[in-house]
Amino acid sequence: PEPPTQTFLVESPDVTYSKDFIEAKYTYSTVHVCRENGVTKVRPCSTRFTFRTGRQVPRLGVMLVGWGGNNGTTVTAAVLANRLGLSWMTKTGRKKANYYGSLLQASTVCLGSGPTGDVYVPFRDLLPMVHPNDIVFDGRWDMGGANPILYGPQDKPDHCVSWGSGPPW
Repeated sequence: PEPPTQTFLVESPDVTYSKDFIEAKYTYSTVHVCRENGVTKVRPCSTRFTFRTGRQVPRLGVMLVGWGGNNGTTVTAAVLANRLGLSWMTKTGRKKANYYGSLLQASTVCLGSGPTGDVYVPFRDLLPMVHPNDIVFDGRWDMGGANPILYGPQDKPDHCVSWGSGPPW
């Protein structure tokens, strides 16, 4: 498969694009401060980095241990609701799944200024990255009872989302 198309290109001698990679050279500049014979000396120093990013977005699998807990079920339910395009009624009307709270999916970044002012692009377009709808989840639903050293008889599984339970109201 072909890499995704770019929504913008960086025209710089420090950035190169090939079919498979985006490569950027970056110089990190700082100073080294030391004290010699009662005199504070400041010496500029720099380190050159090369960042190489594959343009082909890989598959991403996430293994969740204790899937029945708050965090595992929340992220799984959010991704599934978005992937399936689910909607539901609330007292204020119909709501549809979205990624509004997602830094990668809902945020923008200012690239700089153009003739009409600041230019923003979606954060998710800065580099090729996996879309949350394409994440594959796997794991163990609930570790409760599986390890008597970690879990005692008083511990109850925390099923935040149970299959077939319907809405919490």
